[in-house]
Amino acid sequence: MPAEEGIKPRAVPSPAQMINAARAAASFTAGRLLKRPIVLGSPVMLMVEPTTACQLRCPHCPTGRGELSRPTGRMTLERFKTIWDSIRPAPILLQLWNQGEPFVNRETPEIITHAARSGAQVKLSTNVELLARGDLAERIVRAGLAELILSLDGTSAEAYNTYRVGGDFDHVREGIERVVAARQKLGVRHPLLTWQFLLFKHTLEEIPEARRLARQWGVDHVVFKTAQLEDLSREEGETWLPDDPALRRYDLKGDRWVLRRSDRYFCNRIFASAVVQWDGTVVPCCFDKDGRYVVGNAADDGFPAVWTGEAFQRFRRDWIEGRRPEMCDNCTEGLARLYSSPKGL
Repeated sequence: MPAEEGIKPRAVPSPAQMINAARAAASFTAGRLLKRPIVLGSPVMLMVEPTTACQLRCPHCPTGRGELSRPTGRMTLERFKTIWDSIRPAPILLQLWNQGEPFVNRETPEIITHAARSGAQVKLSTNVELLARGDLAERIVRAGLAELILSLDGTSAEAYNTYRVGGDFDHVREGIERVVAARQKLGVRHPLLTWQFLLFKHTLEEIPEARRLARQWGVDHVVFKTAQLEDLSREEGETWLPDDPALRRYDLKGDRWVLRRSDRYFCNRIFASAVVQWDGTVVPCCFDKDGRYVVGNAADDGFPAVWTGEAFQRFRRDWIEGRRPEMCDNCTEGLARLYSSPKGL
């Protein structure tokens, strides 16, 4: 690819990355069989939080509700390089989101570039609106972003704003159009554009139109994701969740909604991945939204020291032995139905 077209995402992992992935697989297999934490190699996937800030007020997001207990901040490019460059080989996948809207951080395109140059595939989830500003859409295409997840629930302004409170549907449409135009201008097929449509009670009737709009806008494909609740009370679920059990991840038991998943699932992610929050603190899982189970700071100590350190090992040991934190109650690990294919809609 000519230099002016930017970086092309790596199609397949490097030999070193594949060897490391095999080590990760051996880690959770050994952990399952031996009932103790064994960590071989480095993470296969890393989630990094660009920022905790967001311009929307989504009702099932702690940031949107103003209930996130952590301070608002952003991952600087310098801090990201310090953390990322300490990991060898580079993780196969960088998921560039957590709490907050990634593009609020103006250095996010440069973070993508640095990770893509190291051989990682970079995926980013966005509420799309900020891509309608300036040259941001073209910058992320040039940066080598492999996949852009478009978090968009509904095909009309009314449905969209029911959940994406404070949003502007026209900005969403323009943001998508700008990314598609940038791909065409540069003659590339990346990033893959995945429209992630949450299945709420009020969005079901718009599913056929979502499929039509995806084709019209040039989105590569649409996935229909079951909605997550932060408040598991009966009333909250009955307000938001579809009546059809096939279109939700919860069952109502008494007055609480409970995840529909295997009772004997094993958490592979704590042996193969971790989450780095904007300030460098590391937590085992993205469901630790408030940072209650910090296992170290990768910016201060280097990620490898945190990955194999006593705090992370203690967390893994506690999980294996059944001492699991409350955040695990709503985690998607072992979930029977994360995505759905609505029939007849």
